Amino acid sequence: MNPIVINGTVLCDNITGIPRYVYENVVRLDKLIEGTGLDVRIAYRDDGRPIHLPELKNIRLVPLKSIPYFYNLAVLPAYLRRTHAFYVGLASDMLLTRRSVVVLHDIRPLVMDTDKGFFRFKFWVHCLSTKWFAQRVFTVSDNQRHLISEKLGIPLDKIGITYNGWEHMKNVTPDESIFDKMPGVKKGEYFYALGSLAKHKNFKWIREVARRSPDKTFVVAGGKDLRAFGDDAEAKDTHNVFYPGYVSDAENAALMKHCKLFLHPAVFEGFGIPPLEALALGAPVALANATCLPELYGDTARYFDPYDYDVDLDALAAQPVAAPDEVLKKYSWDKTAEFWLHEMEKYAKQ
Repeated sequence: MNPIVINGTVLCDNITGIPRYVYENVVRLDKLIEGTGLDVRIAYRDDGRPIHLPELKNIRLVPLKSIPYFYNLAVLPAYLRRTHAFYVGLASDMLLTRRSVVVLHDIRPLVMDTDKGFFRFKFWVHCLSTKWFAQRVFTVSDNQRHLISEKLGIPLDKIGITYNGWEHMKNVTPDESIFDKMPGVKKGEYFYALGSLAKHKNFKWIREVARRSPDKTFVVAGGKDLRAFGDDAEAKDTHNVFYPGYVSDAENAALMKHCKLFLHPAVFEGFGIPPLEALALGAPVALANATCLPELYGDTARYFDPYDYDVDLDALAAQPVAAPDEVLKKYSWDKTAEFWLHEMEKYAKQ
């Protein structure tokens, strides 16, 4: 059987979002491939940063020296040719090779004008190479599946879906010390949001709602660049919003466990893992009625207009919702890793 190569460079970043998808699948695949004869390798650009993985027993790490742009363009493709390997791009990373499949987690730069021109150009090239070279494309929601088909002209039957999961939170012990860093935040009395501070996450909504609700407390984790909360420096005037910055899984678990309501105002998502984490930890969830969120979370969440700042948060929190059991059963890292095991068994024979 031919080797299977996964690009693991994103595992040198913080394990959130797309790196989380790669990490959780790799860790599970390392156990699943034992005894199968599969030769799975994690190639990554060796730039001195550590790769965030536990010790693997069955998957081999392959560090490759390269400057950033040449890694995907030349160094990794050359390695694939030398080893006659099949490429599985789990992190939206496409190479110019036909012996490949790619997971496009989302195509936001093709839909929203929130990224710089050069990045959007690179993303267009990346997506077109995916269309022309990949044997199959995968994504993480049906909403994205239809967007990819519409924007790139890829037939729907060539686009599969592999979901994110939540089990990484099962064995996390909440780190209550996060509250020591925010003495103004009382357990059970704050509204919580988590995510990168990119504009499509729409944390401006939090700022505006907080202005209209001076008696309520908000915690927004994921960074401290206040410009992401709006288009000017007025974000600093929001006295009742706390910004702990990047939080660990343990700190995040504590914040989710004790929040009055978890808020996710994103106007564009490929999937949106934080609401799934919140449901898994028993937190009540309210989501923007936009993008893929209603498709994925159904009647387990409350919904709000992400452009309406005059929202009654107490009334929103009081809305009845369904138990999250079916959602947690459907979206599972274990199921997704099993899916990739069966796919890789096919690719290794090509």
